[in-house]
Amino acid sequence: MDDDPSTIARADLAVVPGSKSTVSDLQWLRETGLADAIVARARRGLPVLGICGGFQMLCTRIVDTVESSAGETAGLGILDVDIEFAAEKTLVSHPDGSYEVHNGQVVRSAEQPFITAPEAEGARRGMVIGTHRHGYFENDASRRRLLADVAAATGRDGFVVSQSTSFAAERTRQLDALADAVETHLAGPALARATGIEALG
Repeated sequence: MDDDPSTIARADLAVVPGSKSTVSDLQWLRETGLADAIVARARRGLPVLGICGGFQMLCTRIVDTVESSAGETAGLGILDVDIEFAAEKTLVSHPDGSYEVHNGQVVRSAEQPFITAPEAEGARRGMVIGTHRHGYFENDASRRRLLADVAAATGRDGFVVSQSTSFAAERTRQLDALADAVETHLAGPALARATGIEALG
């Protein structure tokens, strides 16, 4: 993550990603000034997306006696939601391909859910969005809706969301490029030259 607060102010969308150390990473956000920048853009109605641990950081109150043993910690207070860590981790795979892996649980929410069907999940206040789901925006329709909302909220009137971009196809393209690079530079003759072991060629 870029630790320059001015980057947060300039971005069309600020994403607070997942974390395996929610409380300590929240402290880092505060120490670097990023927390203030995230709160400031939320107050201006600009898009902020928190995913899993990032969602938890956006909330009002975090009680963690499991991951960090820090007890009660104030979140950024952008979403009126309380989080408490449970000893048993939530492990859920959803039909849309998204999944959840987290100890932090929503125990109170005064916000509208971000996802409403087939069951409510996450929280949303204007363009501040929090979800425990990883991979939700790998779904092309979900990602396109988010990008259209971000464009509208940031005044990008000329922005048109591509209807042809496929996350699955792009991921396959990048994996193929990586495989080609491995084959060219690590396999066969290249590996033989690098190691001096002719039999690998």
